[in-house]
Amino acid sequence: MVPDATGATGATGATDATGATGATLRPPRHEPLAPWSDAVPARVLARGEALYLVGEGATGVYAVEAGLLTLAIASPTGRERLIGIAGPGDLLGALDPGADRYGETAQALGAAVVVRALDPRHGPGGDAVAGALGDQARRLRQALEDVDLPVAARLARTLARLGERFGQRTEDGTVRLTLPLTHEHLAALVGAARETTTLTLSDLRRRGLVEGTRGRYRFDPARLRDAAHGPLLN
Repeated sequence: MVPDATGATGATGATDATGATGATLRPPRHEPLAPWSDAVPARVLARGEALYLVGEGATGVYAVEAGLLTLAIASPTGRERLIGIAGPGDLLGALDPGADRYGETAQALGAAVVVRALDPRHGPGGDAVAGALGDQARRLRQALEDVDLPVAARLARTLARLGERFGQRTEDGTVRLTLPLTHEHLAALVGAARETTTLTLSDLRRRGLVEGTRGRYRFDPARLRDAAHGPLLN
């Protein structure tokens, strides 16, 4: 069975909230959990509940077992900036042994998000933590790369990345992305005002690059990336 973006499984391929089936594009990095997953009880987060806050003392590494969490930092202007979405199989929290405080806020995006604090005696191997640190560095690098791009290009790149991580390939080769993302979430991911993000998303639909709205989208990630790097959106 193939997990969907929130960790649910179906008997005949992954099924998103709209009923489409297909394989996830980039399966989460599921290191075998058996040796340590039962060492600490799982924690279930309600929608909007914070797992930890930026600046708090970094005391734990967490594995996401089901659901999605937003990862947010504060921009120099004080506006919240989402640097990524964590899903099933991801590790987050005190990944860097040299950091004594959390570098971002992790907050449940949907209802019943399940995480587990890892027992340091039976936690994942160094390769898993190194991979999670690499993901963290990649998210920050992508945010920096996006800063000087027009909002349309930033939004296209953001949707393509989300589609490659959480989307499901359909029979016609496009990707169906079903996530509980509002326009406010998308705005925080691209670093723009909500009104600007809404207008830009409408423009992407008008250009035929994106279908759908309000957390249910369909697009070709490669076409979005090409547009983001070409004259169409720059």
